[in-house]
Formats: sequence, C-alpha cells, structure tokens
Amino acid sequence: MDYAKMGTKKATEMLKGKRVTVIGYLKSALDVAAECADVNGTEHPCTMVVRTKHWIIPSYYAWGFPIANLYLNRFSELLIHKPGEGFLLCLLAIILTPLRWLFSKFAESYYSIPMKKHGMVPEHSFFEALVTCLIAITTKDHYKRLDEGSIILKKSKTFSFCKEGVVVEGESSPIKSDIVIFGTGFKGDQKITNMFTSEYFQSIAVGPISSTIPLYRSAYILRFHNSRSSVIQRV
Repeated sequence: MDYAKMGTKKATEMLKGKRVTVIGYLKSALDVAAECADVNGTEHPCTMVVRTKHWIIPSYYAWGFPIANLYLNRFSELLIHKPGEGFLLCLLAIILTPLRWLFSKFAESYYSIPMKKHGMVPEHSFFEALVTCLIAITTKDHYKRLDEGSIILKKSKTFSFCKEGVVVEGESSPIKSDIVIFGTGFKGDQKITNMFTSEYFQSIAVGPISSTIPLYRSAYILRFHNSRSSVIQRV
C-alpha cells in the first residue's frame, strides 16, 4: 500500500539502478516485482523470496477453455462442504468429489507446465487454492521475465539480514540488496515475525503489539545504507 501511494514516477526513481528484493509471492509481490523488472531489466534483476509456493496462473483459460466456467459459478458451490450444511448438501458434495477432482486435475495439467520449469508447483491442489482465495493471476509476461532473468526466485522459509543484503536458506552468499519490499499480505505482521530468524528483527520489523498491518497489500520498505547498519524505514 505504501509503495502504491508513492505513484509511478517516484516509485520508478526509487527502483532505478537498485538491487531490489521482494518478500512474498502473491498479488502485491508479483505487481512490485514486475515493475522492478520493467525498470531495471536483467542488469539489476529483482529477487523474490518465496516462502510458500502458490498457483500463479497466466489467465483463467486453459487450452482455450474458460476455467472460470468450472469454478466461478453457482454449481461449483455444490462441490464443497460448507459450515451449517444439511444432510442432502453434505451428501451431494461427497457424490460430486470425483467431478471436483477432475476439474482440478484438468486445470493443474495446464497451469503446471511453466511452473514445473522453475520448480514452483505447489503441493496443494488448484481447487484448494481457489476456494481459499490463495491464487493469483500473473502479471503480463511473468514467466517470460523468469526465463530471461529479470526476476529471480529464491525459495526459503526464513531469512535474515546482513550488511550486504538478505541471507536465505541454502545460499552460501547473501542476496545483495539495496531495497527490500515486503509484499507479505494479510496479517503481514505475523508472517514477518515467523519468517525472521533474528529475534532483533522480529522485535523491530513489526513494531508495537498494538500496531496492525491493514489488508493484504501491505508493504514494508527496508533500505540498506552502504556498509552502515541496516535501517528499517516504515514509509
């Protein structure tokens, strides 16, 4: 939200020529990473730290068929169990389970093609992601940017900071970063606390207990000032 409020011109000026790391891999994070890639290209690629793999799809069409017709309609409500449902609705959801599985596998068979190339196929099904609203439509040319290297993915459950940038699991050297943008979504304060390995950063990144991070597009910007200690700046 803070990043969006800056406006296109100020945001571009801030990102230009900078090594940017984006924390997160859903709607807000994808939008910011796409803008970073457009501004800096492969010269200064944007790194995305991915804590959880998600179904990131290019559109609601698979092989020319509108997937939305399978899921986003009144009939699809009958495929899932709902709180307070009666016996007949419960029975119907059970009977329709094979159809729900068929819809999901049809969508996954198409959407997983570009995701497999980058090792980003989630463990949960497409249907589970859809009913929990944990699915995102990709920005234009997202997978093209991954192929060309203007966006780089780093999978890590946790991360920490050092003078050079961001340290993630499985990497021998840190991700050199000038700016880190948190696109961590709804309840971002809880996610940030859980993701930091450093108790120091856990205590100062979120702020006081009474503070909250509104909505799912919250973003925090952290700047690293040369060789000095990193400074967290809530914009």
